[in-house]
Amino acid sequence: MNHAKPEPGYRTTILTLGAIAAMGSMAIHMLVPALPLIALDFGIGEARAQQVVSVYLAGLAGGQLVAGPLVDRLGRRPVMLAGLTLYILGATAAVFAPKPEWLLLARLIQAGGGACGVVTARVMVGDMFGPVKAAGAQATLMMIVLISPAIAPVIGGTIADIAGWRAVFGLLIAAGLVALITAWHRLPETGKASQPDAKRQNLLGAYGKLARNRAFVLTTAALSAASSGLYMFLGAAPFLLVHRYGLSSSEAGMALLAIAVASIGGTRLVVPIERRFSALIVGTGCAAMGAITALALALAGIEGVVALIAPITLLGLGAGMAGPVAFNAVAFAEKGLAATATSLAGALQMLGSGSAMTLLGLLSPLDPLRVAAALTLSTAIAFFCAIGVRRQHLVN
Repeated sequence: MNHAKPEPGYRTTILTLGAIAAMGSMAIHMLVPALPLIALDFGIGEARAQQVVSVYLAGLAGGQLVAGPLVDRLGRRPVMLAGLTLYILGATAAVFAPKPEWLLLARLIQAGGGACGVVTARVMVGDMFGPVKAAGAQATLMMIVLISPAIAPVIGGTIADIAGWRAVFGLLIAAGLVALITAWHRLPETGKASQPDAKRQNLLGAYGKLARNRAFVLTTAALSAASSGLYMFLGAAPFLLVHRYGLSSSEAGMALLAIAVASIGGTRLVVPIERRFSALIVGTGCAAMGAITALALALAGIEGVVALIAPITLLGLGAGMAGPVAFNAVAFAEKGLAATATSLAGALQMLGSGSAMTLLGLLSPLDPLRVAAALTLSTAIAFFCAIGVRRQHLVN
């Protein structure tokens, strides 16, 4: 592949790509505090209102499967611009949605656009920096994306309290327009000319190639398992913090912020670790260590907010290390299929994380021991898959 050399303003380019990739998750976390207002406005229950998030997640996962092959065939820039346009149209439709069914449809449209942004941002980083330097750039990209879940709920909740839930979508429209204009002027095509074979690639054939690629399979499994551990905890922790330890919702949010900060810190360790060893192994190992520590504390009967959160900061730190390296690896796993591989890995990551959260929910009522046991199993799988990836690279 002919990788474009980074321009003098490449930091601004990475910031732009990171902001575009973050818009996919921003549309989730910014709206979560407004769900009670949506339920009240439409006269629906909490479970129905939560579909605004679950439908979006499903659209984001499915959208990546569609976006990836399109990026490999049509090029990065047109799919990114089309995706941002779709994102804006979906948010606009949500503002004027007269009933819940229309709002869900608008969310599906918005999710499709968000998926295009996630896929193209990751692939364009690989195009610009090549397999060696792209890991550091992917880490910067992921750091920007991880900032979104930390600040988006605060912004969304404040806007919803002041101007209502529809105003949240108004802000998402404004963000989408800024991203679209910036991408139009600042982001050139990075891969279309270097992917002549991808246009003739049958989609099922492409997936077949990736399924037979041992490095891709093991890396995706490590990514999905590590991510599942983090999402299982984030899904269970609020109930433990509020119902078991008596924290308020805002206090629980501040406690979980520590894990988000740890994940951001993990992304900054990718480059120095990759110079000496495998950040995928170190990251998944760190995540497993955190889960095992949590399990040991639970078995010893040591409970409390600190005992619950502190070990999982190691899991967050490890996930921050492993994620960028894993996405960088899958992008270069099969020549000519960078976007298809990236989108498939991203979709499987989301599918695995969502399934893990559902399975953990079947163990309710949840307690620290059950949660820690589930995290230990998930992160152990991630660690052993990472070792398998390392061995595969040594063989090759």
